[in-house]
Amino acid sequence: MTFADISLNNEGVPLYRQLADILAQRIGRGELAPGDRLPTHRALADAVGVTIGTVTRAYAEAERRGLVEARVGAGTFVRRAQGPGWSFEQHDKQTRTLGYNIPPAIDRAGVLQRALRQLADHGATLNQLMLYQSPQGIAEHRQCLAQWLGRLGVSLDPERLLFTSGAQHGVQLALQTLCRPGDNVLCERLTYPGLLSLARQQHLHVRPVEMDSEGLLPEAVDAACRQHRPRLLYVTPTIQNPTTATLGDARRDAIIGVCREHNVVVLEDDVHGLLPRQRPAPLVNRDPGAVIHVGGLGKALAPGLRLGYLQAPAEYRDALVAGIQNHSWMISPLLTALATLLIEQGAADRLLQAVQSEMEVRWECAAACLSGYRLRFHPQGFHGWLELPDELPLSECLMQARARGLDVKSAELFATPGCPAPPAIRLAASAPASIDELAQALGLLREVLAGGGPRDAFTL
Repeated sequence: MTFADISLNNEGVPLYRQLADILAQRIGRGELAPGDRLPTHRALADAVGVTIGTVTRAYAEAERRGLVEARVGAGTFVRRAQGPGWSFEQHDKQTRTLGYNIPPAIDRAGVLQRALRQLADHGATLNQLMLYQSPQGIAEHRQCLAQWLGRLGVSLDPERLLFTSGAQHGVQLALQTLCRPGDNVLCERLTYPGLLSLARQQHLHVRPVEMDSEGLLPEAVDAACRQHRPRLLYVTPTIQNPTTATLGDARRDAIIGVCREHNVVVLEDDVHGLLPRQRPAPLVNRDPGAVIHVGGLGKALAPGLRLGYLQAPAEYRDALVAGIQNHSWMISPLLTALATLLIEQGAADRLLQAVQSEMEVRWECAAACLSGYRLRFHPQGFHGWLELPDELPLSECLMQARARGLDVKSAELFATPGCPAPPAIRLAASAPASIDELAQALGLLREVLAGGGPRDAFTL
């Protein structure tokens, strides 16, 4: 297929987004089939009459949308299995990943075996768990989770607490329950790509709010509320994704006050909130009547549990329960029973402490490997935010990283529509299988940051 017929304009939409849109249209029409290899960056740039950097950003945007995939040393291809750009993928053995915000590899087998054996030894309980249950979840399981979360500083009411199939499901439920197509949703200007994907799916307008190193600015929230009259504010106040910002107490109170004044519901994504050894009280503790709180056990315990939780103001509870019923009737009672046993046996605490300790060691390694560079991280968090040296363009950094088989996430993946991406990358110290692999990956990244290696050795 020829690409010389592509015509771009300078009428407001960035060139790279126009190019990504055209690729999406051709894929949607079947003109580009799954498995087709796209032109190299240079070839497409020459054909269209744009810079290589524009093509790099266009391919990154298409990859974020789940349309294409880049393969190390081979090029960029139309994806065979379409999916959201933020979805997890298996990496080939040549790729050193710092990309995916996943829990570190620790041994969970022993505690899981003990809990599963205990379940298996009680036939009557298993029979009961295999029956249909209320979409609200089993009361004893909700009570156990609420008590455990309370010990960790999260105050939830077991009568209002609902189980979800992970925190992402909780965000989806909240958006579907509160919002209608065309509604405005506020969020940090750099935000979780899963929110952007859900908003597109539900035809919502995402409106970015300015932030600083601490997170959202209350005065910016106020201005955005006045301008856009949003339905809700989505915020990750603890270890924000991707910047790692954590809101202080005063700013948390101020943001809740602003949203109360404008009758805007706060959707608190606390997916990383169980990781810190110390943290400010979550927003839901401060005003449970104004906050929908979403969290999960995947980051703290094991992502394979696919178990999250949600608490909302009383007026939304019935609609949320109906949403769970419409999605899947109920959250698997076998999984909630397993989580309950892990908590009762003390295994949940041990797993969380193991994750915290592992991340502390990993960030010590990262800080040493990247000393002298602008790296922000939380000592128990999974990801860090690295601002690039002034002389290193983001597109060049991504190309050089890929040339070394190194996977990092561009700031472009997190930029809300209409917001330029800063020259920064997110790196997940949790992703490598071991400390040694982390150190190797960070050594390669340091080469990229220092500008080492041939600049023409790799073409996508």
